[in-house]
Amino acid sequence: MTAWADDEGTIGASGAPSLARFLFTAEEVAQALAVSTTLVRQLTLSGDLPCRRIGRLVRYTTADIESFVHSFDDRGYQ
Repeated sequence: MTAWADDEGTIGASGAPSLARFLFTAEEVAQALAVSTTLVRQLTLSGDLPCRRIGRLVRYTTADIESFVHSFDDRGYQ
């Protein structure tokens, strides 16, 4: 198994190398955007919020979230 470190190559508090987060759940995205989990799921189903599907799991990358937020820069939410 490969050990991963964060961007600075540091080791986590437990002594094990820390792994940077790449994927987030709908609940985590909702908390970050200060909206409900239901709204995150509705936006995902409508295609407004991009996601990654891994089998039956739905996960979001930082790029997915940022592209969704930046889509309001020019037009606002309709």
